[in-house]
Amino acid sequence: MRDGPAPRRAGLSVVLPAYREQDVIAATLAALRDGLAAAAPGDDLELIVVDDGSDDDTAARAGAAGADRVIVLDGNRGKGAAVRAGMLAATGDAVLFTDADLQYPPDRILAVLARLEGDVGAVVARRGRSGEPPLRRLGSYAVSWGARVSVLGGAAGAEGLGVDTQCGLKAFRRDVARDVFARCRVDRFGFDVEVLVLLALLGVPVAVETVDAIPTPRRSSVRVLRDGAAILRDLLGIRRRLRRGDYDLAARSDD
Repeated sequence: MRDGPAPRRAGLSVVLPAYREQDVIAATLAALRDGLAAAAPGDDLELIVVDDGSDDDTAARAGAAGADRVIVLDGNRGKGAAVRAGMLAATGDAVLFTDADLQYPPDRILAVLARLEGDVGAVVARRGRSGEPPLRRLGSYAVSWGARVSVLGGAAGAEGLGVDTQCGLKAFRRDVARDVFARCRVDRFGFDVEVLVLLALLGVPVAVETVDAIPTPRRSSVRVLRDGAAILRDLLGIRRRLRRGDYDLAARSDD
């Protein structure tokens, strides 16, 4: 993994996992800078791009477009690995991850951040009905249903978070992000479920915010048939670790 110099402390960090995103990454960074300026102006906003082993110019274009930090993973390890690397590197008091194609634009991000107050340690977005192709919606529903049946029911408080496990927009207080992602083990698409399990196990108060996705011209990197078996393996691995008590809940981040 290659990383740039450690940045200054920020008020808000946005982590963008990216794989072959050279055509959109500059526009996404510009839109985030502009759209989040009211909540995090200037140096209060930290934009982190984690290039998941792309074979194009994603990393170079992210740097040229003004990303505060560009982390390059050695090979295509998966979205979970990319998100984890970015979340653990983030310095913001609030930390969130979202998709590099900006399916959830700044106004939706601001709505999620508005719920991160008081005792709330994390905000989980779930998608409304608009803006998502039927096949992608069906795939997301299938994963969420499988997660509720096979995994989330085994962690008290987690099942209620499983309506839309795969929504790619989640926000955290910095201390919560460190506690959760330091324990994550899933590298690919099942990582969202593992995050929800850990939030429940750690007793973190979680808010749920409904957001509408906007249509994007790009096809999803998830293929229902191709990735279904891999996601199932992830879910079974989470259940196995959960039953064995492998998640270390005693150690807490001091950061």
